Amino acid sequence: MPYTIVLTPPEGQIPKYEEVSQTLYSHYEPRYLLSAEGKSFPHITVVQFDCDSDELAYRVWIEMCDKMEEKEFQPFVPPFTGVSFVDGVGPYNGTTWVELSVARGNETSPIMKVHHAALEVLKSFQLQPLNASGNNYRPHLTLARIVMPKQMEVWAKTLFENTGHFGLEFGVSDEKWQFARSMGTYPVEK
Repeated sequence: MPYTIVLTPPEGQIPKYEEVSQTLYSHYEPRYLLSAEGKSFPHITVVQFDCDSDELAYRVWIEMCDKMEEKEFQPFVPPFTGVSFVDGVGPYNGTTWVELSVARGNETSPIMKVHHAALEVLKSFQLQPLNASGNNYRPHLTLARIVMPKQMEVWAKTLFENTGHFGLEFGVSDEKWQFARSMGTYPVEK
């Protein structure tokens, strides 16, 4: 059975996430919406894992709590950076995840400390994470999973396909911090 360790917002903040999810995305063939009826609560996944017994899963949770106490964990404000639209893959192919992106920060940021602690706990029980983890961990709060209507697709799929290899360059930025002019490419000819 799958289990998850998550970060949850304060109770008074939950309705705003559910309201946005329901209001903005309920008309787009929703496959997942945050819901006040208790079907899906707003959260940021720290780690998901599969386990054969409730008892063992609970032992994982108790060890995680012990580790958080040892690290003097305090609830924190997640650094939200914007909204992401992520194409579903595998069983989610044909749908789009609508997410509030969270900046990971470095290895000592609160969210990464919690994530790495959870990975350590899973390892101590010889369990594997089900979600992307370590360097691939991409924290977010899912608002919805929908079928993206054509009129909402403001970017062309060709932006993601056949991109070629990006090269390393050095240059000048303009007053708006945009890359304005190349002054050299890697490798440097000597």
